[in-house]
Amino acid sequence: MGFCRRQESEPPCRKSKLFERLKSKLSKRQKNDNSQTETQTTRKNNSQRTVRKVEIGWMHYDGQGFVQMRAKKGGGTRKLSVPKDWKREELMEEAIRLFFPNGKNSYGSVSEFELDVTNYQEVSLDNETTVGEMYNTSKLTMMRFYLTTKKVEREEGTESEVEMPDTMEDVHSNNQDQSPTTSSSRMNDFIQASDTDVIFVESVGNDAVSPLQSTEDLNVADDYLNVPFQSSSMTLLDYSDTSDVVTVFTDDITGIDEQNLDDTLPLSPEPIVPHKKILVVHRGQIFSELIAHFCDETLAHTRNEVEVKLLLPNGQYEMGHDVGGVFRDCLSEFWQEFYDQCTLGNNFKVPFLRHDFGKEKWESVARIILFGWKKEKYLPIKLAPAILQQAIQGSVKSDLIDNFLKYVSENERAVLESCRTDFCSADQEELLEILDNYSCRRIPTEENFKQILQELAHKTLIQEPAYVLEQWAGILGPLSKDLEEMEDVYCALQPTVRKIVRSLKFPETMNIHQKDISKHLTAYLRECDAKRQSLFLRFCTGSDLFIGKTITVDFTDLKGFERRPVAHTCGCFLRLSVHYDNYPDFRSEMNKILESNVWVMDIV
Repeated sequence: MGFCRRQESEPPCRKSKLFERLKSKLSKRQKNDNSQTETQTTRKNNSQRTVRKVEIGWMHYDGQGFVQMRAKKGGGTRKLSVPKDWKREELMEEAIRLFFPNGKNSYGSVSEFELDVTNYQEVSLDNETTVGEMYNTSKLTMMRFYLTTKKVEREEGTESEVEMPDTMEDVHSNNQDQSPTTSSSRMNDFIQASDTDVIFVESVGNDAVSPLQSTEDLNVADDYLNVPFQSSSMTLLDYSDTSDVVTVFTDDITGIDEQNLDDTLPLSPEPIVPHKKILVVHRGQIFSELIAHFCDETLAHTRNEVEVKLLLPNGQYEMGHDVGGVFRDCLSEFWQEFYDQCTLGNNFKVPFLRHDFGKEKWESVARIILFGWKKEKYLPIKLAPAILQQAIQGSVKSDLIDNFLKYVSENERAVLESCRTDFCSADQEELLEILDNYSCRRIPTEENFKQILQELAHKTLIQEPAYVLEQWAGILGPLSKDLEEMEDVYCALQPTVRKIVRSLKFPETMNIHQKDISKHLTAYLRECDAKRQSLFLRFCTGSDLFIGKTITVDFTDLKGFERRPVAHTCGCFLRLSVHYDNYPDFRSEMNKILESNVWVMDIV
């Protein structure tokens, strides 16, 4: 009876909770089944629908290249749904209706322009390809098209109106309104300049490069570079998707806006201004892009001024203005990559043959050696002197054995040196193992060891890189007079503590704190090994070699989180804070700066 009473008094909540759980699970399953059915239905509807959404923009030719027009100028990006069977003609009509209402806009009537329609890669559309076919081919979720316009040239004898800005501020403001094109397929931008050609170099794998716009001074803005334009000389670039070589063509363009000047006579002949080129390369891709640029043997590099602009991975230009420092930094990075990828050896490097390095690329490396020496007296001194002597002068004057001992590793050098001093006391097993690594086919003895060493040195330094030396010989010939005493040049370029300390120039009058920092700097340099000496020179001058530049030291009041060494490579300036409590703090901060190896040119 008590059991029955308990059952009657307890509410049936447990059973009801179980039923609710079962119902919720069943409802969730039904919802999932319904969502899957709706997704499949949506996919079927997408494939069966007759319209697709597209974006349409407007790009206008401003004399240098096609620039996308913003909404405040009548452009912008318009989104609309169009039938899938529309072709080029229907898209052009719709774009004209959008950007030329009533047949005209602020730039003029539609009849004054040459019209075309391009896809998202800025390639002209085919007349027979439909929108649906382009979606199926590209697999994009949203297709973008551009209406491109270009002013029609007037016939001879007719008057043409040209709107000229009143001031250079108007020109600059117009350039600020133009958004740079970042598509990789629109790299063939023309920049006309009386003394400037801009050369973009891009290696495979880079998807976008911002073009250069035009203004009076060479300054780096947020997204693009401003370069002067006033001439009939252009630079054409041909980018290939199947090769890592970029061919750069430079030629004079004739027949553009020719004028009859028979009724005018010049008062005096105009002075000839040296032609200047601006070479744009990517930070981190300097090795491949410099080789690609110098592959063109028709470019007279030594007769032209070359200015280098570095492009960061985020697509923006470094703020550094090249007066020598940026180019030296570019050379230092190039040769460091070259030593790692194309040479063998320890202290002295020797080029080795690569299947992807043919005649053109080795000749390009030789042109970089020639141009680096002519412009900045920079020479890759990690290459064995015998290599450059054979390529430039056709014979070797330096000691091959000494070159070879600096080519081998430290352990191998110690064994070989001990054998030269006392052959009998050397470890014979280790000697045989070392000689076997260099394919020696004779048993060494005390009498023939020197001859074996001479033969191995000749084989390693002259015979194996013979193909490379053959390609370099015809290009490096003009350096024979400058580099007649090759070992003296190597010695002069080699960084040492004495040279670096003597190159420092401190202010004539210094207070107590400044004198302490100057002592910290000299003490730090005396502790540096060869690697850090090169890093310090590159940080201050852009070159990892000692090229005779005077490093001017100045002092700042930066402290706290802002405290850091600041260098200007073009003028070879080093600015140090006076707020260091002791020498270990100064040494630690200098080591962090030099070992980071991530330096960005941000001074104009």
